[in-house]
Amino acid sequence: MMNKKNILTFLILSSKILIADTSGQTFFSVRTPFQTCSPEKITLFRNDRAQRFETGWQGALQLVAFGGQSTNDQDIARFFMPFDKSMLIFAEDTASGGGTPPAVNPLFRDVIPYFFDIISAPETPGFKSAVAFKPQQTYAGIGIDWIQFFGWDPCEKRWWIELSFPLLYVKNDMRLTEVLINEDFEPLNDGVNISVKEAFTGVQKLENQFGAVTGSGWMFGKIDGPKQQTGIGDIEFKLGYDWTCEYVDGAYGYVGIVIPAGNTPTGEFVFEPMVGNNHHFGVMWGGSIYSEFWQRPDKNRTFYSTMEINGRYLFTNRQTRSFDLYDKQWSRYQSVYRSFSDAVASAAFEGINVFTQRVHVSPRFTVNYNSAIGIKWCRWELEVGSNFWGRQCEKVKLFDPFPTGIALTSAPPVAASVNRAITIREAFNGATVGPLTAQEYDSNSIQPGDLNLSSAAHPSTVSNLLYASVGYNWDGCKRPMFIGIGGGYEFASDNLAIERIIIWAKWGISL
Repeated sequence: MMNKKNILTFLILSSKILIADTSGQTFFSVRTPFQTCSPEKITLFRNDRAQRFETGWQGALQLVAFGGQSTNDQDIARFFMPFDKSMLIFAEDTASGGGTPPAVNPLFRDVIPYFFDIISAPETPGFKSAVAFKPQQTYAGIGIDWIQFFGWDPCEKRWWIELSFPLLYVKNDMRLTEVLINEDFEPLNDGVNISVKEAFTGVQKLENQFGAVTGSGWMFGKIDGPKQQTGIGDIEFKLGYDWTCEYVDGAYGYVGIVIPAGNTPTGEFVFEPMVGNNHHFGVMWGGSIYSEFWQRPDKNRTFYSTMEINGRYLFTNRQTRSFDLYDKQWSRYQSVYRSFSDAVASAAFEGINVFTQRVHVSPRFTVNYNSAIGIKWCRWELEVGSNFWGRQCEKVKLFDPFPTGIALTSAPPVAASVNRAITIREAFNGATVGPLTAQEYDSNSIQPGDLNLSSAAHPSTVSNLLYASVGYNWDGCKRPMFIGIGGGYEFASDNLAIERIIIWAKWGISL
């Protein structure tokens, strides 16, 4: 049996595994703003707003201006970079850093620059640079939300519908920076890249003496400055039922649908901006409980608490994503042969164009839980709360069969030879197999079981958000109205959710 010391050690190690950061992924699926149960949507605007105008239509409308910016650039960088790093060393020298392992020498090579078509001229110092990502997301939008009760008289108007959607602007920027360590580097010729930053633009290059470039350039996996997207986010429609028909203590439940109106991932750029939930259709359900647990009617003062939960299931759709091979992070950027005849001719091809395919993506379940306490003091209202958001890991499957006859090249390619052991970091020249027959080539080519489709899927995610909002009400007016402002900070225990600051301002009216 395990003694207490061993059990304690096991628990400590397990906890570290549970919160370990993820690296080498190809797609970051970001929580989209202004959804049901999100603080910027529900604060100061719940079902009672539609019932405050007793002689009206029993409806309510709010307009919300919101925005936010990410704060955890190094965490997101490690999500995309291999080997759990936020900076990479690109070096031609096999024993870069004196041959010491990466854990000892930070200048040990992480990436072979040949795969990025960076080749030094003969008898000149080899290429060596440090590359870092500092990804950042900025977004802003206008949210529109309308609630309408229906029935025959005020107390019987317990059924309601709600329609909401945001107009979103999203800007994602990988903020790639590069510092040339070996300033004496001279490129082989005008047909090769002079920096990693240039290579990531994917611009078409001339074929060099090793046949490393076919002239097509990168079609996917590029990084080329900030990318922006504007459009309508997911449209939410709900049908609900109010169980109490009271303002003091209330509860309601609902079912609804999520209609995608944003863009669909294309894989062209790393960290591409997405409006909405990657164009997935979905269904949702949920409810809320509201209670005014302390009142002073003579002073018009009230303390209240509220809890709301929203669950949703997003259905499978088709997207384009990149992926790696098992145990070979960033292998999508290695060069490949597409056939035995290409191997014979040393005609290598950009791997990113092969390891990016149409796939089925299933996001599955998401849960959003919000709890808050607040005070109404005359016409003022203050609310503070916390929000929990969690999502299952995505499941990714190929839509089309993976092309046959794909094999990894050596660096640089050797005629009629392949290298199954080569990685983005280690050349393993001794593992080069050749010259090959066509049958031997096929036996050393990449098989469907070699594909790590999990590298294209966003893992399961959990984040928390703390927020506060303040508003001012005109309930005594002909048409009850309110204004409000708020803000919060979203955070996580790992690098699978974007940590960010969010702010909002809103106006609403009872109809």
